[in-house]
Amino acid sequence: MKRSITILMGILVGIVMALTLASQASAQEKKGKKEERLAGTVHMINKDTSTITIRRGNLQRQVVYSADTKFTYRNKPGTLEDVKDGRRVICLGMYDEKTRLMASRVDVREGK
Repeated sequence: MKRSITILMGILVGIVMALTLASQASAQEKKGKKEERLAGTVHMINKDTSTITIRRGNLQRQVVYSADTKFTYRNKPGTLEDVKDGRRVICLGMYDEKTRLMASRVDVREGK
């Protein structure tokens, strides 16, 4: 009797785990694509077009920010004012059709 209860409990635990994993996989599919990461040094900030030009070696990339973009400075809450020429940044977001990163988050890492 104890053996059949143990087996039944094992089966139930297995079913619960399978349902949990299926639920997590479904949630990830609904989110869509994984956010992309772009890191480099700030070359230029254009507040009129809400863009930050980032340089990585000889390559320059455009990052677009909005009112929804979260800024951090040295792992603490920050603002756009913390983004300055020469500072290292890590940007997370999705690329648009023009290959610009639409930033959901900009992490400023180093001071000038």
